[in-house]
Amino acid sequence: MRIRFWLLVVLFAVWLSAAAGFGLLTWNLHQQKVSALLEQVSDGAEAVNIVTERELDKRVVLARALASSRAARDGDFARFHEEAEVASRGTESWAVLASEEALLVNTLSTAGAPAVQRSLPRSLTDGAPMVVFVPNGPVAKQAVITVLVPVPGHRPQKYNVGVSFKPSDLQPVLADAGKSVAGPALTIIDDQHLIMARSRDPQRWLGKSASPAFRSRIASAGYGFAESTTLDGVASLTYLTKPNAYGWSVVSAIPQSELAAAAWGASAKALFASGAFLVFLLGIGLYGTRVITHAVQALGKVADDLGNNIVPKLEPSGVPEFDSVAKALQAAGVKAQEATTTLERRVEQAVGEAREAQEKLAHSHKLELVGRLTAGVAHDFNNLLQTITVAHHLLQLRLHGEQERKALAGAVRATSKAADLIKQLMLLGRAQKLEPCLVNITDVLLKEHELTSQAVGANVKLSAELEPNLPPIFVDPVQLEMALLNLIFNARDALPTGGAIKLRVRLATAEESRLVGLGHFIRVEVADNGVGMSAQTRAQAFEPFFTTKAPGVGTGMGLAQVHAFAIQSGGGIQLDSELDQGTRITLYLPVAPASDEPAMPVGVPPTRPASLKLKVLLVEDDVLVAGIVTTALEGRGCKVRACHNADEAVRALIDGEPFDLLFTDVVMPGSLNGVELAGWVRLHRPEVAVVIATGYADNVSNIAAPVIRKPYGIESLHALLEEVYQRHVGGDEAALMRGPAQHGHASISD
Repeated sequence: MRIRFWLLVVLFAVWLSAAAGFGLLTWNLHQQKVSALLEQVSDGAEAVNIVTERELDKRVVLARALASSRAARDGDFARFHEEAEVASRGTESWAVLASEEALLVNTLSTAGAPAVQRSLPRSLTDGAPMVVFVPNGPVAKQAVITVLVPVPGHRPQKYNVGVSFKPSDLQPVLADAGKSVAGPALTIIDDQHLIMARSRDPQRWLGKSASPAFRSRIASAGYGFAESTTLDGVASLTYLTKPNAYGWSVVSAIPQSELAAAAWGASAKALFASGAFLVFLLGIGLYGTRVITHAVQALGKVADDLGNNIVPKLEPSGVPEFDSVAKALQAAGVKAQEATTTLERRVEQAVGEAREAQEKLAHSHKLELVGRLTAGVAHDFNNLLQTITVAHHLLQLRLHGEQERKALAGAVRATSKAADLIKQLMLLGRAQKLEPCLVNITDVLLKEHELTSQAVGANVKLSAELEPNLPPIFVDPVQLEMALLNLIFNARDALPTGGAIKLRVRLATAEESRLVGLGHFIRVEVADNGVGMSAQTRAQAFEPFFTTKAPGVGTGMGLAQVHAFAIQSGGGIQLDSELDQGTRITLYLPVAPASDEPAMPVGVPPTRPASLKLKVLLVEDDVLVAGIVTTALEGRGCKVRACHNADEAVRALIDGEPFDLLFTDVVMPGSLNGVELAGWVRLHRPEVAVVIATGYADNVSNIAAPVIRKPYGIESLHALLEEVYQRHVGGDEAALMRGPAQHGHASISD
């Protein structure tokens, strides 16, 4: 079928849908109009009920004020008349003083007028206010509504004070409500079901009783809307309010005919508008169908020309969308060429990004390999240093010449520096675990400032800015000092002709802390105004062994150590530098978590008994280390048996050879390592104490024995062995598990 047919089908489908929608809209408007009218009726009735209650409240307030006067209590009628006349002046109401039989005072009469027989239909009230209706008051000579309250101080009740007003005073309330609510008839009914006011023919219905059906509705609490017939005989939809505080209700009635007429009037307007719109829509649709058909035919001709390799001649069709398609077909070749160029550019960009990602991955692998290499070298070198260190200690005990002792002291210092270098190498390889503790960074920085201010040279100005009352940080103090020295010496080397180095320390802001991680951080910044770094130098600045210094001047380990220290401490590092603009390196170090436990004193050795002659089982696969340690311990009175591996040690223990203590390395050949050997001893020879030595271990937190780190001093080792044995013999297992490192002998972290 041709497109014209389908366009007509679509047109009529849309037209029918719109017609159905307008029908639904008309019905909805009809319902909304009915709901709106009913809401106006109910709101008007509730408003009149509230205002009526307020009118009665005003009379009750006035009556209570008069009832509380001494003249009312004492029966001073003349004085009461005077007070009541003054109080009611300017109002439409008047006051009365009533007994059970008569009206004693009425401000409508002159003072001293004789009492008149009471015509109130109900007895005196001795509690809540009472509202009564009198069809023909003896003084006013017309219908009267009176609010009565008791005069206090009399038992039984002797007097009531009343405030009277004409029912016509309520008509303005209905008139005001009628301004906002058109149509319904409003009626005020008292607690006796009598009509007190009505918006239509008020004089005719005043004092009349509601119909029996309506009284039954009130009695059954039939509040809200209900169909009924008014006293006029008009079929209506009436709304009954709940009684107010005085038992009065308001009835609002709207004739069923008026309700239907108003609703259908609004619906008729909607129907007329809908019909007109639908006719207009049909005309526009037919015209649009003709235009679109012509445009499709023109577009078909353009497509045919393009398919025949003929550049089409564009003619406006009157439909911009079709003209745009025709222009797009004409420019298809150009667009295809542009798309090919864009695709080539994006492929080139993707290849570049992949190459960059591959370079980063290769760089990461290179750092990992460097870390593994340095960790392995450091492990082997630790054993050599252990041998050298113990040998130095033995030689110090045997040398007495001053020159020899000085030379040996220099060798000891060199060994200590070599141990520090090994720590840096193991930190890079993640084989050296940090020993964090609470550190007052202010004290450390002040001490470093005093030390480094002399080392940076006379032509370099070193200054520090410290924020007061900084919280303690949780880091390795030795590594912190090394990191600060490396940063300051690097800054000094960037100032060959002199300059300034500024050290700033403050608490990191919340935004800065979020960039590093969770928690709070101290921000340590070292800045210089030196030569700065190029982009290539910045990219390699934290690589191990990378340096811009001349051969023999630097190792390239400084910034690498600082970077590793910051990351492993749970913090971060940031480098900002430009050529000839100086360099700024910022460390973020974690603030120590809050704790209520007192800190364990650091660096104070516990009191120990005199030296013990221990029987030690030494397990060490390095022959040099085993020989030196054996000689050193035997020189201090110990009896030592050295085993090359754990299997040999297990055989000695199984044979029943007595030992006081097992001192073993971790990594060794054989079926068991040092940790597994310690577990075997705990199970099969629990009387033997255990100490473990290591220079390389990824994680020793699960080792259930004290640990001393290589390289160690023989004095520290001997003191540790004695202390562990004493605790083991004394059964102080809890202190043993905490480890003697807490008492300053050695570290239990590797």
